[in-house]
Amino acid sequence: MQQNFKGVRLEDSWQWIFRRNCSISPKQMTIIFAVLACICLIIGISFYVMGALLILPFSCLEIVALVIAFFYNAIHANDYEKLTIDSSFVNLELKKGFHLTKTQLVKAFCRIDLLTENKNLIQISQGSKGELFGIHIHASKRPLFEKELRSRI
Repeated sequence: MQQNFKGVRLEDSWQWIFRRNCSISPKQMTIIFAVLACICLIIGISFYVMGALLILPFSCLEIVALVIAFFYNAIHANDYEKLTIDSSFVNLELKKGFHLTKTQLVKAFCRIDLLTENKNLIQISQGSKGELFGIHIHASKRPLFEKELRSRI
């Protein structure tokens, strides 16, 4: 397997995998959310003991919001886009949350467009079938990637 700056060369195909930029591990994220929840709970209980009864329910509401944010982050932490171009087909695999989309297009009939009105996303299509690609690529780098795709197809 030969590594290329712009993609990975597999025997008779090219492959690109783009993922979300997660700079914190799931364990670290769990610890941070747990510490925040404990701090909210301690503040709420402290005010409850001092006689401010309504602070504790709002602290619990804040903890619920933290739990929702934690699960949303956990669901989308493994989002990715995978593009494979072989001698005959262009295969797209897009994962967003629990939704996984796989699309196979005939390479000879593929069309690649850079949609400037849609944040420079790349549309890879064949007739009426197609997908938007490049969500996990920085917007300034998408035109370069689009040129690279055109050269591979």
